[in-house]
Amino acid sequence: MSDNVLKLIVAIGRLSAQQKQNNNLFPQMNQSESGVFLAMLQIASEQPDTELFSLGELNSYLDYTRPNLSQTINKLEDKNYVERITLKDDRRVTYIRLTDEGKKMLSEKYDSISDRMNKIKKEFGEEDIDKLIDLLTRFIDAYEKNE
Repeated sequence: MSDNVLKLIVAIGRLSAQQKQNNNLFPQMNQSESGVFLAMLQIASEQPDTELFSLGELNSYLDYTRPNLSQTINKLEDKNYVERITLKDDRRVTYIRLTDEGKKMLSEKYDSISDRMNKIKKEFGEEDIDKLIDLLTRFIDAYEKNE
């Protein structure tokens, strides 16, 4: 094993350990519930005016089984973070919408993560952050391709 490969494995291990330590961005949620919130955050970042999330759209980011996604949504409803919505013009599709409590919690977490990333960005500088994003994206693509 080359020295660079070993260093890469160690670096990924450190990042993974750090991620696990801070993994549960939403301590009041399990991993599946957190996944739904992160999928909503991703969709909202791509489509800023989105307030309704279809189960199919969410699952395209999550790849949960249909029963698992439904059970996860039920738990989030019980915690008053989301609500199910059906539209009058198409009752076949169920949408999920964040409640005020869910929006507040997501906003607080997003602000916390954003503050941390902005501090890191200042340490690296704009150019290095852009390079890092490009390299990480390429690395993840290659890693997924070679699974």
